[in-house]
Amino acid sequence: MHKKDIMNSETMMYMPVYDSFGNLCTQVYEKNNEYISTLPPTKLLDFNLRYFGSSLRGAFDGSKMILGKLNKNPIVVHERCNILWFPSRSPLHPDCIWFAVHHIDDYVAVDKKRTKVTFMNGKEFIVDVSVNALESRIQRAFLLKYRLEKRTKYLLVQYDRVKVFQRLAKNMFEDETEDS
Repeated sequence: MHKKDIMNSETMMYMPVYDSFGNLCTQVYEKNNEYISTLPPTKLLDFNLRYFGSSLRGAFDGSKMILGKLNKNPIVVHERCNILWFPSRSPLHPDCIWFAVHHIDDYVAVDKKRTKVTFMNGKEFIVDVSVNALESRIQRAFLLKYRLEKRTKYLLVQYDRVKVFQRLAKNMFEDETEDS
């Protein structure tokens, strides 16, 4: 693993490519950069999830818990930074492309089985996925984001209540010691 393999908020897409020896690698597209990682896309994604304290299995399990059992579920890579990714097809398939949903600006059908994806930085790619399938995966990614935000908002409200109670208790204790 190299430091360059660690994704950031500017990482847009992982596309499978083969090196001259026939090894599956990843063409990594970032907002202003691109390079090839020696890891296959799914392993590169798992490496990054582990780097941030999770795993691909854990991300899929969490997504399944929130969205239900679906095929090709989106995953949360980094919740605080709102980084969600989704696969173009089954992650077990060597031709699976991974997309960071927050970088997609637009998409249009090229034909029945291919879609042109335009990213926020203007880069365009034609992918072997129907526009309806891609749209469905994007919608599920936003549904995952919405449901997760709804759940964590409740937790934050609960956490804020605890902090307020602790402050009140501390102030009451300080008031009592000053009166003594």
